[in-house]
Amino acid sequence: MTYGALPVVIGEQIEVECREFMFYQYLPVKMTGGTTIVSEPRLDCFDRIIGAACCDFVGFRGLNAFVDSYIYVTAKHMFQAPGCSFNRPGWHADGFLTDDINYVWCDCAPTVFNSSRFNLTLDDDLSLAEMEQQAEPRVSKTYPNNSLLRLDQYCIHCVAEIAEPVVRTFVKVSISRDKYDLIGNSHNSRIDYNWPMRARAISRNVPQRLPFETLAPDVDAG
Repeated sequence: MTYGALPVVIGEQIEVECREFMFYQYLPVKMTGGTTIVSEPRLDCFDRIIGAACCDFVGFRGLNAFVDSYIYVTAKHMFQAPGCSFNRPGWHADGFLTDDINYVWCDCAPTVFNSSRFNLTLDDDLSLAEMEQQAEPRVSKTYPNNSLLRLDQYCIHCVAEIAEPVVRTFVKVSISRDKYDLIGNSHNSRIDYNWPMRARAISRNVPQRLPFETLAPDVDAG
């Protein structure tokens, strides 16, 4: 695989009715060693998205990989204005330098992907600058609203710019063998766990602890 791969479309026109503002950041809904999803009632409206992502992952990576992974849900239903996104701007890759799989869905202002043939240094800060330099606007691509997309670390993307204020719903399902242990991540009170948490940096952060404490870009998709 090379950087600049496009995401895989898993489902189209998945309709969601979300009635209250929310901001969940990497809420654990499944621990390793099992298959049961334990979410929160406010996230019931996203059950179809979460279920579709889990089913695709089992078909893609296998049941054993699913059992051995944590699953996290990021869900944002918020007001967004021009120049004021609720995700970080700039080209980046979710799970850079990892084998994590992320599924993203939104009801408007879809994430922008870029299929340039990126030549990236395997360094967090350098790669972000290289993505900005090498992303060619002519090969930027978006997908229809309400599409569920599968991303790996090779999918370079950014937040869409909007022209008018809008209430936007965004969902990401992250599947990883690692604990996402940054302070500020949502805590699932329905699961019994107590992880030591790491402080966030001002720069982008990976949500998990990588070997040798390597820091990689923030995996917040747009």
